[in-house]
Amino acid sequence: MKVAICKEFQTYEDKLFFFTSSLSYIIIGLNFLLRETSIWLIDKIGYPTETKRMAAVTKLTFYSTFLNTAFLPLIINANLEEQIVTFNLKGPYNDFNSNWFRTTGKVILGAMIFNIYYPFIEFMGYYILRLIKRLADSGFLLDKQKTKTKSVRAYIEVHSGPKFFIHFKYAAILNITFVTMIYGFGIPILFPVAAISFAIIYIMETA
Repeated sequence: MKVAICKEFQTYEDKLFFFTSSLSYIIIGLNFLLRETSIWLIDKIGYPTETKRMAAVTKLTFYSTFLNTAFLPLIINANLEEQIVTFNLKGPYNDFNSNWFRTTGKVILGAMIFNIYYPFIEFMGYYILRLIKRLADSGFLLDKQKTKTKSVRAYIEVHSGPKFFIHFKYAAILNITFVTMIYGFGIPILFPVAAISFAIIYIMETA
């Protein structure tokens, strides 16, 4: 009997871990798509100056990723049947109980932890893309003297460093800050996670 109960409990724990981990990565993936969509939409709208364009991208990216990270997991699992306005929300949790922290709280924490090593992934991804372009330009000879470009500007674009996109990086910092301030007092580990995320972002941008 004890063995059967332990197996059932372990199966439940495994399913819970898979569920929460999957949702955390889904949130990160959606945040990336929202970021790219926001930039695309702002570019399509068009702004008279680059400053206004960057401000619009920052705001739209922050609003969309913050809603996806902080509020959607909360709203989806909320049960408001006892409230005056329910919005037809009949989720499993009508309060912040232990089960909420084990599921929804863990999803939010997982998404925030991913922000610690996401800058490394993003840096390596863009670095590999730049390296492939440079190799293709030189005919895979690793010789900067050989190039297929027809102008100095085209050569510089291929061999220069990465562009510094302050808009979505600023939005990411705001997202980390606001999510931590909302849930940090119930999930205290969010504060050191946010501090580490800021340290990693600082190191990656200044190194």
